[in-house]
Amino acid sequence: MFKNIPNADFSAFGAPVQKLIELNTATFTKAFELQKATAEKQIAQAQADFKALSEIKDVEALTSFVTVKSEEAKANLEALKTEAQVSVESSKAYFAEVQAILTQGK
Repeated sequence: MFKNIPNADFSAFGAPVQKLIELNTATFTKAFELQKATAEKQIAQAQADFKALSEIKDVEALTSFVTVKSEEAKANLEALKTEAQVSVESSKAYFAEVQAILTQGK
């Protein structure tokens, strides 16, 4: 059965695979690091908010706290929109690079 397989040089097959492995490793490492940093920032902010909330003694302070948090939420929403757009562009670049690697491998 295997006697009919022609001799071929498969050494070039490994190069695109190695490039894809390196690209995926770099891409996913960067994504995980960003997610970790975001989670750490959110945890720290939640702890600070809880501490600040527990120190509120009157209605004026509560109103001020809620106003500040509302403004922060608006700013965070805008930042999230920007990050989403950057993520879309990064995904496009990633898939373009994958396509280029696969095309080179032909």
